[in-house]
Amino acid sequence: MQVALVYDRVNTAYGGAEQVLSALHELFPEAPLYTALYDAKKTPWAKKFSQIRPSFLNKIKFLRNKHRWLAFLMPLAFESFDFSDYDLVISVTSAEAKGIITQTQTKHICYLLTPPRYLYSHKSFYQKHSLFYRLPLLQQLTNQLINYLTNWDQLAIHRPDVIIPISQLIKKRANKYYPQVKIGPVIYPTVIDHQSTNKPVNQSTNYYLIVSRLVDYKKIDQAIIACQQLKKKLVIVGHGPEFGNLKFKIKNSPQIKIFPQVAKAKIAHLYQHCSALLMPGEEDFGIVALEALSYGKPVIIHHSSGAAELIQDKKTGLLLKNSHASTIKVAILEAENISWRPAIMKQTVGRNNQLVFKKQLANLCKTISMSMR
Repeated sequence: MQVALVYDRVNTAYGGAEQVLSALHELFPEAPLYTALYDAKKTPWAKKFSQIRPSFLNKIKFLRNKHRWLAFLMPLAFESFDFSDYDLVISVTSAEAKGIITQTQTKHICYLLTPPRYLYSHKSFYQKHSLFYRLPLLQQLTNQLINYLTNWDQLAIHRPDVIIPISQLIKKRANKYYPQVKIGPVIYPTVIDHQSTNKPVNQSTNYYLIVSRLVDYKKIDQAIIACQQLKKKLVIVGHGPEFGNLKFKIKNSPQIKIFPQVAKAKIAHLYQHCSALLMPGEEDFGIVALEALSYGKPVIIHHSSGAAELIQDKKTGLLLKNSHASTIKVAILEAENISWRPAIMKQTVGRNNQLVFKKQLANLCKTISMSMR
């Protein structure tokens, strides 16, 4: 089959969605990657793709990292692509990539990371924190834009032939916001194979670890407060719009360090020697949870996160009832009194590794291929 891949935008650092794309690239190494925006300087992980085909929006260089400004143009960007030469298109999306238009003979699998948060599940959060909502002159225009994008999204979700959610959380969310659409079975995302083969290290240097994009809903500020109050060491690795705010919060806390980017070997070292991984915000999935487990390290995670579906409470991690600093404090103290068994954690990763993920997707593609004959 002639296969193409589609992703919302290729302008952010390597994360969970990018791991999914890497696994798809290994399944279909010749498949080009279509996207609305592409910034080569910020995405060295994308160099493995033989072809990256951005939309017309990418011609304006200074806007390649301003996707929030271009939300109203994203539907047009994805509808402008021509997929008539392909038998199969796989979109990986939390936004508009599912809205591509294909011909009858071209099958479209949508790997759904989430229905757009800012349109549905977390709309009130974005309204509270967005400057566009707070300014009276822009508020009415913003509401009209959100209504337009919501209406378009309700049409776009009918375009894929198969919709595969990333977790049970996302399946429930999709059933809620897309009640007229059949949602397929969950396929959990991949964890990097080379990490799962590393031997777990039992000795810890008594610090907690966060590996994440630095955005509001991750609730990293609450983890910082918890560690400040407990006087615990915390290492944060990641970048995003909250980087400056979080750095300001830790300026008087020498036991807390934040790094925008570290080498792969350093990340491995941090996983191997941490006490536990902290994930206080509600994640659509959270692949870093599986990465931590692959090193035999427990995960303290919000109970509603997708990855929490794979965590055994008090065996491979602790489930947080909420994201409050007080709840995180209790969990940290509880974790320090549990005798964790790294072998059990690695079993979880073994059941959800890259080979399993690729096999499930390959079987799905094979089924679609048979239906096309």
